[in-house]
Amino acid sequence: MKINPIYIFILSLTLSIGLFSQNDSVFVVQKPVHSPKKATLLSVVLPGAGQVYNKQAWKVPVIYSVAASVTYFAVTNGKNKEKFKDEYYNRINGNTSALLEDYASYTDDGIYNLYNAYKSNFQLSLIIGAAFYAIQILDAYVYGHLFSFDLSEDISMNVNPYIVPTQRGGFLGFSANFRF
Repeated sequence: MKINPIYIFILSLTLSIGLFSQNDSVFVVQKPVHSPKKATLLSVVLPGAGQVYNKQAWKVPVIYSVAASVTYFAVTNGKNKEKFKDEYYNRINGNTSALLEDYASYTDDGIYNLYNAYKSNFQLSLIIGAAFYAIQILDAYVYGHLFSFDLSEDISMNVNPYIVPTQRGGFLGFSANFRF
């Protein structure tokens, strides 16, 4: 029996189609999902990094300006607190050689009151710093969720003033129109 080369070619072609066939699935490039968790973790590790991840880099100078201000007040109040604490202990223990000359006219109670005032301000600075740190983390988390929120032109609200006429003249009111 004689085998025709054309039959062999057609047979090999049909068998090779199965080997080199294209997959039926469609390859779609998906955008990476914006993660609020990642924005939060970035802000925890480095304040402002979550805002940069959320494409709100304009907030970074505000964050670091507040952090620098809080740090300045915490350090200044902490140093003054320690200075007046030492001054008070030196006065109470009778160590006159270590007294500060600038505060010689102050009473012991006055020095103690200055110590308490700087202590309170130091503690307040720490509380404000911790609160602001938590707020910038919360900001990164919230805007991480709102990153892909659609604000189209179809959503709007208009508030217009109007006057309701009465027999005695009228009163001012407001009208709110919502469009979705």
